[in-house]
Amino acid sequence: MNTMKCLVFLIAVLAQARSQTREGDSCVETYTKTIGKCTPADACTTARNDYQQNGIRPTFCTYSAFGTTLVCCRDGSSILNAAGSRPQPPPGWNSDPNRQSDNRRVSERKCDEYSREVVERVDFIPLLPDPETISLTSAKCDYIGVQLIVGGEKASQGEFPHMAAIGWANFDGGYDFKCGGSLISNNFVLTAGHCTRDPAALNPEPSVVRLGDQNIDPAVLDGADPIEVPIKQIHKHPEYKPPSKYNDIALLELVSEVSFESAIRPACLWTKPDFGEHRMAIATGWGVTDPDTRQTSKELHKVSLSLLNNNYCDQLLVSSRNRLWRGFQDSQMCAGELRGGKDTCQGDSGSPLQVVSKENQCIFNIVGITSFGVKCAKTGQPAVYTRVSSYLNWIESVVWPGE
Repeated sequence: MNTMKCLVFLIAVLAQARSQTREGDSCVETYTKTIGKCTPADACTTARNDYQQNGIRPTFCTYSAFGTTLVCCRDGSSILNAAGSRPQPPPGWNSDPNRQSDNRRVSERKCDEYSREVVERVDFIPLLPDPETISLTSAKCDYIGVQLIVGGEKASQGEFPHMAAIGWANFDGGYDFKCGGSLISNNFVLTAGHCTRDPAALNPEPSVVRLGDQNIDPAVLDGADPIEVPIKQIHKHPEYKPPSKYNDIALLELVSEVSFESAIRPACLWTKPDFGEHRMAIATGWGVTDPDTRQTSKELHKVSLSLLNNNYCDQLLVSSRNRLWRGFQDSQMCAGELRGGKDTCQGDSGSPLQVVSKENQCIFNIVGITSFGVKCAKTGQPAVYTRVSSYLNWIESVVWPGE
């Protein structure tokens, strides 16, 4: 029965492949841009190895549920036999000679590593003559999505395992958590530049990061098993000049590496300058949920927000310009609901604006960092976020130097 279910699932996946050509015809293997030949799937060694070892989906030529499925196969072909010239990678991309076929950014390679940790592999044998065992992978996590923080709803425990609460030591011997952040490696948290100092605190600099928590009130027993990791070093972006609102990004280096588990694991970094097919993003945080009473939340909240064009938002917020913020730069982005009622607010600073990976719903991509807003959840007043893709070179140089 399980074999039949897997077979049906495979058929459904393969059925989405676009029919291109016939066996023996020339084709272009999408991942490496190498010219290959349309070959029966069970006869292509490179396609099978790419998928089983690296999770790289084959490029399909044709699919038939009851006949022969053809994939673009580069068996016997050289990667130098490319369909077109490949651009030289910019600074920060992989230059390891042992990885000549992988010219992705280090953050993209790390994202693949994180993705492999949250998939499970199922082996099955197709109901065909002389079949070979085929492996499929599927996501394994408890993410339930966002149907709808102000105007949002409580997140489920463990739903956003990269969420970090950033704490300042207080006069009672505990911590005040005033900002959020995102775990992006086993020892770095991404946050806003203005979350690296609070002049009113006992110690102006934050001292710990709490991971794996849902409700940050220590008196609440909700089954979460959070950890608190001291901050070793604060890395502010070299162009962040407070109180200016630009380059509002920082990295918190932790004293020790954390072990990943279901409730604590990193998010990926969004690497594209635009947002592709995404029209909405998810904001999360422990900030103000009622802008009138200024009441903050001890419970992690989530809200779905529209991704808006910078030029459009620039006009909406033109009255908010001053000597500290002269309008949108390309390194910033805008999100919110123009009808009001849904927004990030004070205390959400540094928390992520994220989208769910199309390939793996257990993986989040951080597109923005909550920077500032004018009026929380008010009509026509979207919030301003730091655009993560504008700072990839700097992030990678700090988090993964030499990789």
